[in-house]
Amino acid sequence: VNGNFFDPQNQALGLVIQDGQRRGGVGYEGFGGMFAVNGAEARVRWDVDEPYTGEPLTHALQNFPMLVLPGGTPNLEIDDNGRVSLRTAVAQDRSGRIVFVVSPAPTFTLTEFGQWLAASDLDLNVALNLDGGTSSGLVLRSGQRNLGVDSWVEVPNVILVESR
Repeated sequence: VNGNFFDPQNQALGLVIQDGQRRGGVGYEGFGGMFAVNGAEARVRWDVDEPYTGEPLTHALQNFPMLVLPGGTPNLEIDDNGRVSLRTAVAQDRSGRIVFVVSPAPTFTLTEFGQWLAASDLDLNVALNLDGGTSSGLVLRSGQRNLGVDSWVEVPNVILVESR
């Protein structure tokens, strides 16, 4: 699935940690969220409640805005422009499972996407927006088949989940 926002030189705007090494932007403080992996534990966290303090992480990326705040409440304070677009999110349900969601058509504003996620039957506790628009994409390999939604453009960073 596509990762976080990037600049015209394909550099991540938010913090990226890859194989324990910090890369990407300077990091967001007081807003946005983080998808963080430490060993076998993966979490979606809100930077307001749980800011990144430099603790060691195996992999992580930051982005914004939080679409669903901890506890499953839609974030109604999103400053979106009212435009519908393709959307991508990483979320965590109340059982602790990580969920990736892609809207393959320009259906939602950011606010509407958060409201839809919170009201869905996915039982989400928290959800973080990832880079959307033409970057939205998700590929799932099932046996020898690839299923999913291709992004319309190349993206400089992605989230890859592999079974072990």
